[in-house]
Amino acid sequence: MSSPEIIEQNGQKFALVSTIKTVETNREFHRNVQVVQQQRAVAIELKKRHEQALTDNEKQALKKKLDETVKSLDSNNALMAKTYGFSLLRNYLIRFLKTRLYTPLTDEEFAKMPAEEKAKPEATKTIDGKLHAFVAAIEGAEANDQFRQNVQLVQTQRSRLVQLKQAIEKAASAEEKAKVEEEFKKSEEVLVKNNEEMVKRYGFSLMRNYLMEVEESKLYIAVTEEEAKKVGGQAAA
Repeated sequence: MSSPEIIEQNGQKFALVSTIKTVETNREFHRNVQVVQQQRAVAIELKKRHEQALTDNEKQALKKKLDETVKSLDSNNALMAKTYGFSLLRNYLIRFLKTRLYTPLTDEEFAKMPAEEKAKPEATKTIDGKLHAFVAAIEGAEANDQFRQNVQLVQTQRSRLVQLKQAIEKAASAEEKAKVEEEFKKSEEVLVKNNEEMVKRYGFSLMRNYLMEVEESKLYIAVTEEEAKKVGGQAAA
């Protein structure tokens, strides 16, 4: 019997509880996570309001709402645990294994696509009622981690350029303005270079909107050292 997959991140061990293998089930999982997280937020707010209520009638009404919310939350959380191994009571980690990247297509862009390209089954896809062009498939946990880190990097760099542009407009002196303009120029050069690399590697550019569809992911829960050893011992047995 093979040992369950255990990984470590930032000093914390995580044990694999499920592999989610289709676009639809990944979408459903994330929708369900949002539902239980929202329910938990509502329950916390209701509990706070109940504790601060000044009249018995108000306390009773809030207690009723709180009990109903907690009951529904417990039921949904139990279903999530049964279906995915997910629970709000545990910290968890998702690793993406397969991601498909798409960009929205205008009617004009679609009309200009070569016929042989349009004929390819995966060249275009209608997502949420809008036509999208397939850009890239990113496979493997490391490649997916790297892609998301790179996207976050260029988005952060773009936000920094916006801040610098505003600082230039608000500069109190010519000297300060020149200093910020120099930083803006250097930052812009770095962003252009990084964006070009993103286009080269993934077909991704900050100049377009994108949609990511997760095709396969793995869900892990945080475990203590003792739990990790126990899991390994059970597998060995």
